[in-house]
Amino acid sequence: MEISTEENEAIVRRIGNAAAAAAEAKVMITPEQQNSYDIDYLVMEANSGASFEQYFRWTSVDEISRIVLALRVVGMEDIAELAERAIDIAFPGGVPVDDEIKSDLTAWSEEQERSLESLFPSLENQNGRITNTLAAYATKAGA
Repeated sequence: MEISTEENEAIVRRIGNAAAAAAEAKVMITPEQQNSYDIDYLVMEANSGASFEQYFRWTSVDEISRIVLALRVVGMEDIAELAERAIDIAFPGGVPVDDEIKSDLTAWSEEQERSLESLFPSLENQNGRITNTLAAYATKAGA
């Protein structure tokens, strides 16, 4: 299990804070900042609930629709595949078209909840690597 550095954590936190401030001010951010923010948000929400369920419950359909590509863009194909599996479990009919429909689909069966929880350790074990990868990606992109 890879451990993140304090420096890399600070870089990712800085991008997250900048992206949140930009969203509040309705200011556009770069695709690199968006990718970093989306991935960091996935990790943060999944970690806070020890399941992908937490992420899907509180994340917009726009963010869910972007996450797999964002993971691939930054070079984390294995985590992209994990996210795809989680999406398939949470939304067997595909990502909902809007947040209202998504809200109606987050009353998962016990089997879905168990399946989402069972995927979480594979994500959690990559927390340090994800942070280090995001920091390298952001630094290279000048984000």
